[in-house]
Amino acid sequence: MVYASTPDDLSASVTLQMWSHRLQAVILLTVPLACGQGVGSSGSTVSTPEDSPDLTLQSVAFARMSEGRVVARGTARTLDYRRQGGRLLATEGAVTLEPGANAGFAAFGAMTLRARTVDGEVSGKRGTARGDVRLDAARGDRARTEQLDYDGPVVRTESPVDGQGPGYTVHSEGLLARTDGSSIQLTHHVNGTLEVGAQP
Repeated sequence: MVYASTPDDLSASVTLQMWSHRLQAVILLTVPLACGQGVGSSGSTVSTPEDSPDLTLQSVAFARMSEGRVVARGTARTLDYRRQGGRLLATEGAVTLEPGANAGFAAFGAMTLRARTVDGEVSGKRGTARGDVRLDAARGDRARTEQLDYDGPVVRTESPVDGQGPGYTVHSEGLLARTDGSSIQLTHHVNGTLEVGAQP
């Protein structure tokens, strides 16, 4: 279900319902993974200044396995880890999800999140992607914003969101969604277009 605040165009809510599952698939499946789950690296360096991270990795590449198959993979230019608070900070990060054949979002193909920086708390299940945040699905669905915040079951942004895909475009001034996919709310001045007869 999509809930949209559309003071300027009430008909936008009908349009948004028809493409909501596309956009929420990209956002809700990639952000939690990008905000601090399993990471590996080919090399590391040690820093000594007082405020330096406990571990710094360069040219990071990682993969996440589930039931014997790769379900996510990614890269980062650098990744800093601080033991206190279990915080991670990645620069020029990219995470790609590979949905299984029986997954609800399999029709989208691989989905990728990119951002200039991603920081998060490993144990707290929270984090933020900042700077030219780009969400892309292999099928052609795309979303752009400047910041996405992830906090437990909730993904939100107060930055403008632009999305498009097969047969639709949408713009809003914010977003609030649940990571279980049960709802996505585009907020403030929502508008968009839908091509009648477009394939889902």
